[in-house]
Amino acid sequence: MKFYRWITLGALFGCSVVAFAQTQDVRTLDIVIRDFQPNHPDFENFSEESVNHINEIYNYRTATGAAMNMFGYDNAWYANAPYHTTCGNMNTFREGIVGAQIGTDGLPIQANLLLPGYLQGTSTTRTVLEYGECSQKNGNITLRGYKNAEENVSGYKCPGGGMNWNNPVIYTPGMVKPYLMFVPKEEGKIDMLNDVVILKQNDLCDNSLFDQWFLDVPGQNKRVNTTMDIPKDTQSKYYIYDYNYNNGGYSPLDSINPLTREWVGPKSCNASIQPNGVCDQFGPQTLSIFCPPYNYQYAKDQADFLGQNTAKLCTDWLNQGGPRAVNPTGNGYSAAWNAAAMNGSLGMQHLRNYAFTMMGYASFKYKSSNQLPTPEVFEFAGDDDMWIFVDGVLVVDLGGTHLAAPGKVNIQTLAMNNHGCHAGEPLATYTNCLNSSDVSGWADDTWHHLHFFYADRQSDGSNIYIRTSLAELAPSRYGQPSVSDVVVKVDENGVSHNSMYMNVPLADSSLAAIQNSGNMGIPAMVVLREVTDANGVKQTVVYGFYVTSMTGPIDKGADGQMYQFEGVVKDAAGNIVDGGLLGDDRIAFNVPFSQGLHDDGNGGNYTDIEWSQLMFWSQKVNFYVASSSGKHVEGFDEREKWGKISYTAVATTPVIPDDPAYDRPDFTEEAQKLSDLAESNDGTIPTDMTADLVLTPIPAVSGTDPLKWAKDHADETMASGGKGNTVVANGVVYGAGQATNSTLCYNDGSSKIPGKKSNESCSEWHFSTTQPFQVNIRVFDHLGHFVNQYNKRVTKEEYEKALGTGNPSAPNGMEVPGCSNTKLYGASGAMTATIKMYPVTDKGRLLATGPYIYQMTVVKEAYEYCYLSNGNNATVMTMPFQRTTETTRRGYRRTAKKK
Repeated sequence: MKFYRWITLGALFGCSVVAFAQTQDVRTLDIVIRDFQPNHPDFENFSEESVNHINEIYNYRTATGAAMNMFGYDNAWYANAPYHTTCGNMNTFREGIVGAQIGTDGLPIQANLLLPGYLQGTSTTRTVLEYGECSQKNGNITLRGYKNAEENVSGYKCPGGGMNWNNPVIYTPGMVKPYLMFVPKEEGKIDMLNDVVILKQNDLCDNSLFDQWFLDVPGQNKRVNTTMDIPKDTQSKYYIYDYNYNNGGYSPLDSINPLTREWVGPKSCNASIQPNGVCDQFGPQTLSIFCPPYNYQYAKDQADFLGQNTAKLCTDWLNQGGPRAVNPTGNGYSAAWNAAAMNGSLGMQHLRNYAFTMMGYASFKYKSSNQLPTPEVFEFAGDDDMWIFVDGVLVVDLGGTHLAAPGKVNIQTLAMNNHGCHAGEPLATYTNCLNSSDVSGWADDTWHHLHFFYADRQSDGSNIYIRTSLAELAPSRYGQPSVSDVVVKVDENGVSHNSMYMNVPLADSSLAAIQNSGNMGIPAMVVLREVTDANGVKQTVVYGFYVTSMTGPIDKGADGQMYQFEGVVKDAAGNIVDGGLLGDDRIAFNVPFSQGLHDDGNGGNYTDIEWSQLMFWSQKVNFYVASSSGKHVEGFDEREKWGKISYTAVATTPVIPDDPAYDRPDFTEEAQKLSDLAESNDGTIPTDMTADLVLTPIPAVSGTDPLKWAKDHADETMASGGKGNTVVANGVVYGAGQATNSTLCYNDGSSKIPGKKSNESCSEWHFSTTQPFQVNIRVFDHLGHFVNQYNKRVTKEEYEKALGTGNPSAPNGMEVPGCSNTKLYGASGAMTATIKMYPVTDKGRLLATGPYIYQMTVVKEAYEYCYLSNGNNATVMTMPFQRTTETTRRGYRRTAKKK
């Protein structure tokens, strides 16, 4: 899509609305905020003041004369004095040694050798950018901004350049490594929000515990997942996000009264997208004033944005314990909270929850046509540490506790230099680098990954300014509802049950609209399926999914919000597609048609034929699907980000025993063979030859799930032949007779006698399987004495060979449409396993009459394979590890030996 919008009414009320509602054009970034307490060793160090006032801070006493080393500026802090002075600022700057300057054109004056060569350009002015307090006010508001910035520099510029005070903008480069590290938790798939790690390069500017800044560390930080919505500037092509000293500052964890700027409470969050389903933060612990813990010479004259003197507020804060005191009196409140309460409206205007870090992420599409007439940009200005990476490679390095400093990313420069796609760079083998080269650069219509890292480590304020002209961003995970995975489970009766996992919960009205859509003839979702035509050519067909029921959500933690739904798949002609959802299908919510969607949505993600099909289904929809926060599905993103269907079966193994056989046919002859086998094997029968294991492929019967067919035909599948007629024609036998593919067990035919049950010479069990497995049966007499055991593992190779034998036309499996990554073995991909346990001891002696106890365990291996769902729809099936245990009792009474 060219752009993503939110629905204004939906944003206010959490509802889904029709397509014609008023919209606002925004760019939405996913944001992870980690809240710290200000007494963390890397926060609130006043490093710029410690250069000249280290002893004053360490020895500071309150006005009452009481010793106050509770501030946290203690022996450990004092010992790190050389560490504090590595922060670049006006008190420490030494060119080439500590810190680096920014020029009035927004470029560094000193080249940063950690950046790629094509990004090491330096300021052409070599005049240092300065930031401070403007002499001109906006009404009664005191303004701050740049004194001498050129026009193209991001951030507020003081009108006319007049200043009450101004300082040079100096930052600390070299704090982080030039490459991000990605540690995927799932092979072949990187979670760009949770698998990314920014690494420390050098010990600089109080970053001793840097590994805690952007990772979840219990006891040190609290994580908040949220979004940043960057609105379109009505006067330009840019999207601008601007929170600075002049309009109240950046406080992503606080709810602020927009009229009075007073702190109201912690900002509400969507609990469903939080890591533990809980909105949690440390609360307000700082004040937005400069209040260093020593006799600061300007403290009594400092005024805030309204011209209000803050001397008493600062003194009260210090007397309560100071900037690093999180609970000085044991009452559960921070020193900042206590000081704010003592100063009424003035205190609440400055009470804030600073001391946090933030990671922002967006996936954007590169199109060469979007670079004309001017290249796309991502610009940032802010105080304290800020780093920007594109495709895992550093592009802006503005570390340290500094004044508001600008940085800029030119997308065309990155694309022309094949940024992030050189050998050895962290994402060089990922999808962003497909078809790229060092000669031509990034390929058109490829998606790239932008991460920015920001830290607010000092309490006097928080500024952030973002300006971007990126035309196409992928949907936000934390804001816009999207489907991550769909699991289709088939129960033992062959009935499919669908579970959908989403990133966020749906609005109640959206859920109601989906539930009613099927009855109204509206497809709530669309399904992409790869099919192969009669000529062997693969193509994508788009179907509509008509929901008949949908319930949920159920919070599944890191897996997301689970909805269970039923319905039918239909083609464009309105015909129901047999088999429903299949493995490897991709599914997404449908969206209402618009001309903008039609004109701008394709963008190279789909062929013209595919896009035409998507637009066909869009024209059948008249409602949006919205999250509980009001964000809604706006377009069709690249297919790789659609939910992928995993087709599986209920992870149980129903074991079907034969009827208790009271009359057991004679087994003397067979027992002698087993005794001979035992004598040749150290006196005991090998444990894989104490039973017949018969593997029989299940046929493909149109309209019937193979596992259900096997359950319904268990009796005929288990049936044995008569004595002397035991060769298995359609199946594989393991056991004492496997050399001739024959069983030792048989049926004497006495079931034909009225009133008698079918008499088998062996005890039998039967189960259906679509996975390689291992079976173990242990036999005990009624007193608990061990009698015998059977143990056999059917490997993947043996399993597939047995199925292939059942399908002579494909002994090594067959490639079929619908199973692109796996082959179909046998007629249906499933088999029946029948175990016939010989009525002998482990020495080969016949069992005596009486009851015996059989303990059976079946273990199935995790397995992905091709399966004929519904008897005629090939799908990729994924089954998990399974374990089933059964205990049964059998009793015997021998019949007379036949002559």
